[in-house]
Amino acid sequence: METAKKLKLKSSRFFEKEMSSKAQELIEEIKLKDRSHLRLREWYKRNHYEKSLKDLRKQYEKYFTIAKVDGRTFTAEQFANQFEIPDIPCIITNTTDDWNVEKYWTFEKLYQLYKETSFKIGEDDKGKKLRLPFKYFLEYLVYNKDDSPLYLFESSVEDLKEGGADMIGRYKQHKYFQEDFFSLVGEKHRPPYRWFLVGPKRSGTTVHIDPLMTSAWNTSLQGHKLWVLFPPDIPKSIVKAKGLAAKKEIDFEVLDESIDYFLYALPKLIEKEGADNLKIVMCVQGPGDTIFVPGGWWHAVLNLDNSVALTQNFMSINNFDKIWRSVRSERPKFSQRLMETFKEKRSDLYERALKLDEIDKNEFRVLKDANPLSSDDSSGSSSSSSSSSSSSSSSSDDDD
Repeated sequence: METAKKLKLKSSRFFEKEMSSKAQELIEEIKLKDRSHLRLREWYKRNHYEKSLKDLRKQYEKYFTIAKVDGRTFTAEQFANQFEIPDIPCIITNTTDDWNVEKYWTFEKLYQLYKETSFKIGEDDKGKKLRLPFKYFLEYLVYNKDDSPLYLFESSVEDLKEGGADMIGRYKQHKYFQEDFFSLVGEKHRPPYRWFLVGPKRSGTTVHIDPLMTSAWNTSLQGHKLWVLFPPDIPKSIVKAKGLAAKKEIDFEVLDESIDYFLYALPKLIEKEGADNLKIVMCVQGPGDTIFVPGGWWHAVLNLDNSVALTQNFMSINNFDKIWRSVRSERPKFSQRLMETFKEKRSDLYERALKLDEIDKNEFRVLKDANPLSSDDSSGSSSSSSSSSSSSSSSSDDDD
């Protein structure tokens, strides 16, 4: 009842002793598919529910070094020069003044608008999306005591049968992120880029880099998120902190959950490597705050309380070069489509991509000449990642 009151929910379904039998049945079915390595009782075995996330927040306060600027006065030009071009994370406050948060984005309003809409809250071992009507997920959010709860993470907002288009129309693109060149290819052909998030307390995402070197913005509408970020030059083997947590602290090595990272792995990582050497950046993001995450930066997020957020990844002129190189290497078919679109709609971007291809080809030739004994296999592998996007490739590109 306390949680429901705090979230200002009104329906009687949120003021019972436990979630409804229907919600329980559907949740258990999804749990068994989403984390098939866990039995149901193992979802709450470590009693993270009883741990104080306020204490966890205090533990990390000394590392809250992220730059903060006021969205009401900070200009788009200032943002580009001070943060986007030099690839520096920041928090922009007061970014939802014109989003009608109380009208559309409270837990109660979301329940009224989308209670029958099914959202993605997980996926099975084959990558199939596991969906649940929002009314049942909100029950789960209110009543659950899981160590690392299921997280509503919907990427196909525009395809939702009930209210998807309306949801997109209920937020405004921030003035700092108006440019997104992936949009030139159209919604059907671009990679996933927009997510609607509803995270129960203790849910989150473990340390990762966003796909294709894209930058991202994330806006909190309800709740608080604990963030940790590492610059691109910190190796994956270090930021993942594998094996640092003692087995007595976390007895499920196969669990790769955000709360375990913040509770166990990150403190050990800081102790071993040193915060200065890790170039660690941390912060708490609250309602109305938008965090900017530059492409290539490692980051992990933990929901300190029940949260609602929106996030988007994007390609702009200021991160064009590294994203183009990543797309060309990782998504060859999509890069071809993108190049054709640039040629048709943005000749300046087309010329820039061609120039990058030529630079990388020349660099590869220099490296090859410096290592004449390189095997054909290794040189072929290298050239595939630096070849022009207009060349054919046998690589599969399922998302195209």
